Amino acid sequence: MVEDSVPAQEGLAQGSPAPGSPTQGSSAQGGSALPDARPASPRELTAAIADAARLACVLTDLLTTLREPTRRLAGAGAAASLEVARRRSEEALMELEIALGDVRAAGGRTIQPNG
Repeated sequence: MVEDSVPAQEGLAQGSPAPGSPTQGSSAQGGSALPDARPASPRELTAAIADAARLACVLTDLLTTLREPTRRLAGAGAAASLEVARRRSEEALMELEIALGDVRAAGGRTIQPNG
């Protein structure tokens, strides 16, 4: 399990916060809060996806910064794994930006499922 193998960073709790907890919600509330997983309006959905995109950007930057030290301290295998993770976080960022554009283009319209 990942949580068991990764030490908690100072100021960050392990695991997911409970809905409505102080660490969940818009990053405008401060820190690196997680986006609200249950937005109730188009505005909240837009904010949550934008927050997720910001978090993906931060993760990509962090993984980019860790490339050289990982190669130097842990070897080529760890560096290769880190590079795969960095590319995936970059791809996630691009997909989140596309989703954000789609949500904004929907302009609050409710999308009806087919069938």
